[in-house]
Amino acid sequence: MLYTRFSSIILSFFVLLIISCSSEKDLVQLSSFTHKDPKIDFADFIGSNQCQACHADIYDQWKGSSHANAGGPANPANVIAPFDGTPIELNDAIIYPEIVNDIYQFRIEKRNGALIQTIVVESVVGKGLMVNGGTQTFFGKYPDGTYRFLPFDYSKHEDVWFVQLRSDEKWVKIKPEFVLDDLYNWPPHRVIGEIADMSNCQQCHGSQIIAKKVNDVYDVKFTSLEINCESCHGPAKKHATIMSNIVDGIIKSDTDIAMVSAVGLSTDKSLDMCFQCHAVKTPLREDYLPGEDLHEFYSLKLPLLGNENPFGANGRIQTFGYSLNHLYSDCYINGSMDCTSCHNPHSNDYQDIAGNALIDRFDDNQCLSCHVTKSLDIMAHTFHEMESEGSSCIACHMPTRQHLAIGNEITYKRSDHTVSIPRPTFDVSQGFESACQQCHTDISEPELQSIVEDWYGPLKPLNPVIANRLKINENTLGGDAAKILLQPDHFHPMGQFYNLSYFIKRYLSPGMDYLDTNIIEKLKDYAKYEDIDIKALAYAGLHYSQYNNPQIKEFLLSEVKSLNGSEEAVRRRWGLILDYFGSVYFLSGDREKAKICYELASEVLPGDETISSNLKRVQS
Repeated sequence: MLYTRFSSIILSFFVLLIISCSSEKDLVQLSSFTHKDPKIDFADFIGSNQCQACHADIYDQWKGSSHANAGGPANPANVIAPFDGTPIELNDAIIYPEIVNDIYQFRIEKRNGALIQTIVVESVVGKGLMVNGGTQTFFGKYPDGTYRFLPFDYSKHEDVWFVQLRSDEKWVKIKPEFVLDDLYNWPPHRVIGEIADMSNCQQCHGSQIIAKKVNDVYDVKFTSLEINCESCHGPAKKHATIMSNIVDGIIKSDTDIAMVSAVGLSTDKSLDMCFQCHAVKTPLREDYLPGEDLHEFYSLKLPLLGNENPFGANGRIQTFGYSLNHLYSDCYINGSMDCTSCHNPHSNDYQDIAGNALIDRFDDNQCLSCHVTKSLDIMAHTFHEMESEGSSCIACHMPTRQHLAIGNEITYKRSDHTVSIPRPTFDVSQGFESACQQCHTDISEPELQSIVEDWYGPLKPLNPVIANRLKINENTLGGDAAKILLQPDHFHPMGQFYNLSYFIKRYLSPGMDYLDTNIIEKLKDYAKYEDIDIKALAYAGLHYSQYNNPQIKEFLLSEVKSLNGSEEAVRRRWGLILDYFGSVYFLSGDREKAKICYELASEVLPGDETISSNLKRVQS
């Protein structure tokens, strides 16, 4: 479930407002920028075992966590699937998961018994530890050096082997009518590690995964397939050396210890630690390692640009989205909630905002430590009996939802991190089952809405950024849409990015002869945002629609000069957005507009191989 260079999201793009545009253009004369060298090297990492000597208590917590058990070599301690020789039958093949001489393998034969292939299982990821649907995936090591996802997965929750289908990428239980070519991962092609020219799952399923192409093979390295201490804290080699020297009296104790404490990080910096993996994101450059600036290597918002936006209007996951919808939560927008506000970062335990341990994941104190007044009379707020399921905070505000991109056959439910207010009729209008109906299946959504309003009166309004989006319909004209959608004074980064991208896609076009000055000024306001995703999107909108406007060219050049250390990160986003626009036009058959967009993208990212290739393609 990876968004790479927008290849999976270029499906539809619409410009409903017909505006005259010009194909004659003058270049925005952007100077080249110096590519930042990585600050961190693979050799800077030493693995979690080196942390144990000084941090024994935390190490012990970690050893029992899902992170420490996230993956590893195929051995009896890690494999939970039944490699007992019981056949998995397809229409054209029989697969035998088996152990031969302590080696885990899939023996694949034709129906007549002829051997097709035997694939040795080198490693596993997952151990079925997730409460609402845990799975295990298997990797083989291939002659080109890659570790590849094998096509057969196991669900602990369902106690069944399953596959991902090529036709719709859904997860389904294996059926005898399937043939090998029905399977998405047959032959195995999806790799671990971020390899630009191969389907991959980035660097999340392991620690410090680096994959480089060397001639015709790949050099794939990782510290482990566990999620280790350095995955969050960054490289520890220098830290361990300094601390050893302090203990030995070689250097003074007030020396910089070469490790940034996670205690006291800003909300966003703390979230970035988790969003390394717990987010759908678009890669901007290769070879990310923990300790680098996440936003120099990935964009968290560019996946919202296409029509496969993982999120619904107010952030509920409508396809597959991990926990990035935390950024839609009012507890984040108007508070300071990060992941450690509820989760102990070292174990699978839960804690309140002050770090006090909680009994379990259903302990209401993780909410009541902030919402103290609700604890004075619980039933006055919940309208459910004390200790009942409906009295639990998360039953209403963080219900589990199936990630629908993988279908409904294999359980894969995750708690809704938008921490939203139950709104039964709104929820169903957005394609979601409301939290209320998850329990009260015998009551219709309109009836449930009436009950909620009887209890609470008028519900808290949606954030204005979200509410404004819902006001737009197929008849909304550009000027009206600008007044509704473009309100840069409101704080809601994810919603603002979506609204701005929607406006650009629907109401702007390349080289417009006229664009209302009020719209231009609002785009300039977005260009001043500190959020570099929104800033880059605003640059792209201005550049795309006004490349012949001398004042806009001057504005963009001035803006770029002010970027300083963020120039590369902004320009990578800006160029990718224009490249995306070009690919959408190309796929819709409008080669002239595609050419313009690719040329604009190449101004921003001169020498980019993908953009250059796309430009040659549209010119051929």
